[in-house]
Amino acid sequence: MFTDSSIVKLINIITINTWKCDGDYHTRMRILADQLKALKPGIIACQECFYSDEGKADTLKFLAKKLKMNYLFLPARFKKRQFEGNLVDSYSGLGILSAFPIISFKHFDLPAVPRDDERKVLLAEIELSTENRLTLVNTHLTHLTYEIELRKKQAKFVADIAVANKKNNISIICGDFNAKVDSVEIKAFIKKTKAVDCYAAGNGIKPRYSLVDSYMKKTPICVDHLFALPYQGKKNYPNLMNSGIVLNVPDKETGLYASDHFGISTTLVIN
Repeated sequence: MFTDSSIVKLINIITINTWKCDGDYHTRMRILADQLKALKPGIIACQECFYSDEGKADTLKFLAKKLKMNYLFLPARFKKRQFEGNLVDSYSGLGILSAFPIISFKHFDLPAVPRDDERKVLLAEIELSTENRLTLVNTHLTHLTYEIELRKKQAKFVADIAVANKKNNISIICGDFNAKVDSVEIKAFIKKTKAVDCYAAGNGIKPRYSLVDSYMKKTPICVDHLFALPYQGKKNYPNLMNSGIVLNVPDKETGLYASDHFGISTTLVIN
């Protein structure tokens, strides 16, 4: 930790599914960049990051430029997608945006089924200061509602990776788990990792939503999560505050949301 105990560092961490190229992509990206900038994030974990050389679109590069952040992109789920009236070769991958240096990374293939393959885990080491490094694990589990056993297997796989790579005092696991916090998949993940739910630990309010559609229907569903592992060799956890739902306000000019998901955020306190 910092040698000077009087120094307090607040780092806003956000996870957001950016919704590939769906909807009005370019307008949404502008909205997403503007709303993220207003939140002053330190680290952003992104899922469904659209990239197409053919379509001349790159979600992570665009956001990094607008937010003046470092970025790391992991291509995944290659297929042809409808984009601006054309079928284009594209990826829907994982990404990390960071105001701090990203000093190393690893990636892994999640357990899969043929109808929903190429899902991955992205693990990055981020240097918060000369004394502090953070391990960030970003993932996106299967969306197939009936594949509970597959999602449990994927969640266990992510848990094993997070525990095995816990070389830094601060470890955050995040992403679109496609499972509610009280689901069997998440309960198994928490039991395996002994992780704390950052939303609850940082006093996030209820009801908790992360899907625009469920918000419109007044059905509280949150499938996007942030978790923190306990400190090395200890039972206590990083200090978290001001957790909440973000990117959940439609653009005043267009009425559009930045994505079909809201973001989930927490503030990491380091002193």
